[in-house]
Amino acid sequence: MNKNKTPICALIYAQNCEHIKFSGEGTIDGNYTKFILPNQKTASHLKFYKYPRPMTLYFENCVDTTLEDIEIKQAPFWTIHLVGCVNTVITKIKIHNEMRMPNTDGIDVDRSKNTLIQNCEIITGDDGICLKCTEETAKYGNCENLNVTDCYIESQSSAIKFGSSSFGDFENCKFERLDIRGSNRGLAFQLRDPGSAINIVFKDIKIETQRFTEKWWGSGEPIFITLLPRTENTDLSGQRLENVKFEDIEFLSDNSIFIYTEQAKMLDNIVFANLKATFRDVKLEKTTFDLRPCNGKATVQCRFQAIVSNSLNYVARDLKVNFVEKSI
Repeated sequence: MNKNKTPICALIYAQNCEHIKFSGEGTIDGNYTKFILPNQKTASHLKFYKYPRPMTLYFENCVDTTLEDIEIKQAPFWTIHLVGCVNTVITKIKIHNEMRMPNTDGIDVDRSKNTLIQNCEIITGDDGICLKCTEETAKYGNCENLNVTDCYIESQSSAIKFGSSSFGDFENCKFERLDIRGSNRGLAFQLRDPGSAINIVFKDIKIETQRFTEKWWGSGEPIFITLLPRTENTDLSGQRLENVKFEDIEFLSDNSIFIYTEQAKMLDNIVFANLKATFRDVKLEKTTFDLRPCNGKATVQCRFQAIVSNSLNYVARDLKVNFVEKSI
C-alpha cells in the first residue's frame, strides 16, 4: 500500500528475496484488454477502469535477481518494477506492450542499486526505462549504479527518463549503444522533487523522435532536461544536475534539445560532445515544449534552434545540424 492508499498488486510479486531467476523462452501476457473501457478501436490514448491496475513483475528489496530470455507483453500497468533491489541483471528481455496504453512503463528502476540492463527490446506506450525515487520508498535510499547497454526502445513517451518521481538522488548511471525509434522523447530528465542527478553518461546513441497526441507528455524532444517544482510547496533549493555528458549522439527529430530550470546554478558541467542533429522541418519558426507535470504553466513556446535553453551552464562542442523537409 502506498501513501495514496492504492494497493500494490502484481502478477508476479517478490519481496525480501535472494537469488531469483526467471529465464527460458516463455511469454508472460498481462492481458491489458481486461482493464480498458470498451469501444476504443480508433482511440490514440486508451481510457481504463479505476486503479489499481496490476504491474506484471514487482520486486522489492531483493538481492541477486536475474531476468533473462523471456518475453513480457500486453502489460496493463508498469511492466517490471524494481524497488530497493540490489544486484539485478535484466538481459535479452523483450517487452511488447500496446502503444496506446498509458502507464505501461517498460522497466522502472526505483531506488535500486547495481542494476544492469542489456540486449533488451522495449516497445511500449509509456516510458521505456524510467529511473525513479518514489516518495513512499525513501527507506531504500538513492538510485545508484545503473548500466544500460545495447537496447532497442520505442515509446510514445520517453525512451529513457529520470523522474518524474525524484524524491531521492540518481547517481553514477551510464547508457551506451542504444537505438531509440518512434518516441515522443529520447533522453529525458523530468526532475520535479528535491532529488538530484549526478554523474550520468549517455554515449553512442541513435534517436528518432516525433510528436504524438498531447495526452502523452512530450513534444518530440531528442534530449529533454527540466528541473521544476511539482507544486507550489516543492523546495528545490538543494537540487542539481551535475556532471552529465551526452557524447556521440545522432538524432532525427521534430523538435530541439530543450533545457529548462528555475535557476541556472542548478546545472553544473553539462556537456554535449559530437552531436549530429537532423531536423525534419526547415520552415519551423517557433516550437512548443511540454513542461508537465509542474507548478505553473504547462507549456512554453520558443524560437526554433538546435538547443533551446534558459540556462547557460552547459558546454556544446562538435554539434552538426542538418535540416530536411518534413515527410508526409
